[in-house]
Amino acid sequence: MQSRKLLAISIALINSGLALPALAQDEATENNKVSSNKTVVEEVIVTAFKRETSLMETPVAVSALDAAALDRQGVTNIKDLGDLVPNLSIQMDNGQSTPVVSMRGVRSTNTTELGDPAVGLHVDGVYAPRMQSWNATFLDVDRVEVLRGPQGTLFGRNSTVGSINVITNRASTEEFEASVSTELARWNNRELTGVVNIPVSDTFALRFAAKGQKRDSYLKGYYDPNQFDTRYLPDEVRNSPELGDGEREFYAQTSTNWWIDWASSDWSGTPRREVVKADPSDFYGSVNEYAYRASLAWDPVDSLSVDVSYQKFVNDSAGGINLLNCDKMRGRQARDDDGNQTGELTDCSARFPTNDNYQVSVNVPGKLKLDIDNVRGTVDWSATSFMDISYVFGFEKIARESAIDSDGGINLYDQSMFFLDGTGSESNYHELQFKSTDADNYTWIVGLNYFHEQTTTAGYFNNSMDGKTFWDQPNRTTDAYAIFSQGTYDITDKLHLILGGRFSSETKEDNGGRNLDCNNDDGCTTVAYGARDIYNQLPADFYEDKTMYTSGVYTNDNKGDWTSTDYRIGFDYNLTDDTMIYTSYATGFKAGGIGDVVNVVDQYTGERIIHVTSYDPETVGTFELGGKSVLLDGSLNFSATYFYSDYENMQYASPGSLGQIHRLVNEEDENGQPVLDPDTNEPVLVWDVVPLIAFYTQNVPGSEIQGLELEFDWAPYEHGRITGFATWTKAEVVEDWNTKWDYDAESMFGIEYASSVDPENDLLAVNLKGNSLPVTPEYVFNINFEHTFDFGAAGTLKPWMGVHWQSSSYLTIWNVDKHTDDLDFAIHDDDIKYMDDKQEAYYTVNLSLRYESADEDWYAEAFVNNATDEVVQYWGGSSTGAPVGSLSMPRYYGVRLGYNF
Repeated sequence: MQSRKLLAISIALINSGLALPALAQDEATENNKVSSNKTVVEEVIVTAFKRETSLMETPVAVSALDAAALDRQGVTNIKDLGDLVPNLSIQMDNGQSTPVVSMRGVRSTNTTELGDPAVGLHVDGVYAPRMQSWNATFLDVDRVEVLRGPQGTLFGRNSTVGSINVITNRASTEEFEASVSTELARWNNRELTGVVNIPVSDTFALRFAAKGQKRDSYLKGYYDPNQFDTRYLPDEVRNSPELGDGEREFYAQTSTNWWIDWASSDWSGTPRREVVKADPSDFYGSVNEYAYRASLAWDPVDSLSVDVSYQKFVNDSAGGINLLNCDKMRGRQARDDDGNQTGELTDCSARFPTNDNYQVSVNVPGKLKLDIDNVRGTVDWSATSFMDISYVFGFEKIARESAIDSDGGINLYDQSMFFLDGTGSESNYHELQFKSTDADNYTWIVGLNYFHEQTTTAGYFNNSMDGKTFWDQPNRTTDAYAIFSQGTYDITDKLHLILGGRFSSETKEDNGGRNLDCNNDDGCTTVAYGARDIYNQLPADFYEDKTMYTSGVYTNDNKGDWTSTDYRIGFDYNLTDDTMIYTSYATGFKAGGIGDVVNVVDQYTGERIIHVTSYDPETVGTFELGGKSVLLDGSLNFSATYFYSDYENMQYASPGSLGQIHRLVNEEDENGQPVLDPDTNEPVLVWDVVPLIAFYTQNVPGSEIQGLELEFDWAPYEHGRITGFATWTKAEVVEDWNTKWDYDAESMFGIEYASSVDPENDLLAVNLKGNSLPVTPEYVFNINFEHTFDFGAAGTLKPWMGVHWQSSSYLTIWNVDKHTDDLDFAIHDDDIKYMDDKQEAYYTVNLSLRYESADEDWYAEAFVNNATDEVVQYWGGSSTGAPVGSLSMPRYYGVRLGYNF
């Protein structure tokens, strides 16, 4: 009933908005005058149907940002798009150095080489498969188009909720063009961009673009010699001054490391030492990257054009790191056995010298090396008077190395993750298109598509005090092909029918892949339990040798293949020359996955244990009802879309336990200390049952998503411009999803780690039906205002302001505060808010003031992003009872200068 009411309201809103042109025309006729200070909003061309059409005449939910809009809002990479488009949100997974794109309530949480995004990215028509490469796309960009809703017919692979299309500037034979720009900003930011276009002849042109950026970290970073593993720290940190009795700098590291008083080969412990302030130029959060592109355009004859580009992107920085959300924790107090507050603060003030969100203490310096090569090209041929043929091709190669302090100094068991030289991917993409040209009442496109990718992974996860896991995945491949067609038939001059279909086939295979385990207790690391002094004499690259991982060898050879037939059917009707309404139903498909295979022999029982973590495809069907209108004598573009999506088997990935296995562990006394053999003085080992942990994907049984998107672009007077959008969205799990609680279960239930990952633990059983999908606020408003002061020969001055507001939402699928009644949390109900996954409502303000010379040869701009210094957590969850994740950048300000030759 509620859905019907909301649909009725949406239809009423769309109809009322689209009725405005008739009203405006009547008023103009009656008054016989049009205001002279209004300007016409320029036409925007998009390629949502793989042919050029006007934005306001394209019957699909699509937003377009041109180069001027991207520059004005400081968009330098895909992360910056997050708040600029209806129902689009972009977060960062710091562990994988990967953007996570959410659209209309759907995202992919598997950012490993096994995962695929739910939103497709295409650059100059070429599919970009690895999300790490998405950081390298915004260089000399002409425009960005964001299509919402399933794009399975034309864009296919992994476009179940939408597609982002980046179109770069083409080399032009028209005229010589060159420009240079720079940005100087807070935290010693230095950025330089240059572009030159050379028309070699009337038929051949070259274009070069390059960009480099360096910026210090905005974090208050420290290196901590009190954490268990100090092998990666320089000597001046490892040997920093000792702390006296009662002194502390970082509570979590120097006062509650329960092992620090005894963890050494002679059980005498190690002294507490001062933390050392990190150099911000190469600490987590710093930037050091460059990119360049060389492109050519060749038009040998009128009927043939060739475009080819080569792009290089290099990132040599420290990467990102998860932070404590101190704002969320602020004011939390300890409780006594009766549940009463004691007055003792347990928020960030008890962990750090200051109660600061952007403070972090680590023992592993960050490293992120990305080296990405791309070749992209398009050949367009006007083959006949009624048909064009296009061939789109692309090749991508990614090499990656990284190191990250996974726990960020928060987890006392000291965890880190490394991806080694040799990790990366290679892919190639090919698409052949046949398109109609001068059809009277029917336009069509038919295409063939092929994609191949091979990924290689070499890396390891290091739990310094215990187990390590090495990922040896030399040859994981994906092969996908498709055939598609879509056409528009003019039933009448005003009524049009769109029909499209696509057949897709996809095969994924793992050849020779293995996950290798090693743990301290069975001696495979050659270091006795707790011998911290000996452990820290090992070389920093000691665990890069995969031959020492003998505790468990899990072979991953696996193969899976899937096929799907998707379609689109739609109608659009021209109410007037300036107003269109449309409706459609479209389906989308994202292939399943092979996952890791756990294939291991229990050394105690001799039993072979096999778990295959494959998962099913996710599918979606979406109904849309929308309209677009050019109003107020061309000064206002207005669009409205209502959508309803029925999602099945949405893919959700997280670490968890697949079962249990016996392993040698230390025998402990009643105080939790290891029992020592009186003859050897070494810990006594006993067999125990421990969980088999893997990162795997589950399928969410069924979800429903519906919403209303309103978007406008208005020039209310000659020198003014107002743009923005408003959305209402409701996204929730509607079918029973019985699973195991996986949101900081140790802290939430007050249990040991083994119990928190035990798949048979009934305490953790939960049904997530009724939960909201992550990162989907119910209401969002965005508005941007710009005014131009025209001083004639003295140039122009343009102040600009952008405001974004959104209501509360959840960062994860768990919706913690909804389960205080059906689960027996150990956390007091009043304290849930300090560590749950709720993202409170927030707003951000961006400002700029731009001066441009009268001849448009040069400009100078002052800007400030996040002017109110809001702290927004975009990604993450909870660890050891504290909210952690990626946080928004603090207030950022500076100047931009540019010159056009």
